[in-house]
Amino acid sequence: MIKDYTKIISILCLMFVTLACGSDDEAPDTEGPTVEISKPQVMQQFARASGAVDVPLTAVFKDNRALKACVITIEYVGPAVGKAHMKGLTDPWAPAYNNDKHEISLNGKKSQDVNEDQLFEQPVEAACLAGIYRLTFKMTDDSESGNETTETLDIELI
Repeated sequence: MIKDYTKIISILCLMFVTLACGSDDEAPDTEGPTVEISKPQVMQQFARASGAVDVPLTAVFKDNRALKACVITIEYVGPAVGKAHMKGLTDPWAPAYNNDKHEISLNGKKSQDVNEDQLFEQPVEAACLAGIYRLTFKMTDDSESGNETTETLDIELI
């Protein structure tokens, strides 16, 4: 008889603890998404001489619950230290000059691999400023609060 009460009390305690603690999905999502970028690499050089150079993106985006999107922007930082640049060229690569945005929809998955041959859907033109360009990755998750994470990566056009 005591064994039966002990079992019942144990089961009730287990049920109480399970209900009281709830699951992680019920707690607010406060963790922002992350990205692991394989291409381009930090300070990777891209030769603009041919006028048809692609800047690819190979990355893995992750979130603890659900990804939403990544918006990538690019800005011209300045000439590379100790390197000469051609006179007469005054404009940065078109996406940096035009403040273009490259958006990737991440469709609510916890993890998504992205392989794109060309960021900003245009090759690097030969007649743009050489130098350092900064890619900014602004990622959001699909939570109510819309957690955001920002990562930057510098590349060099030569």
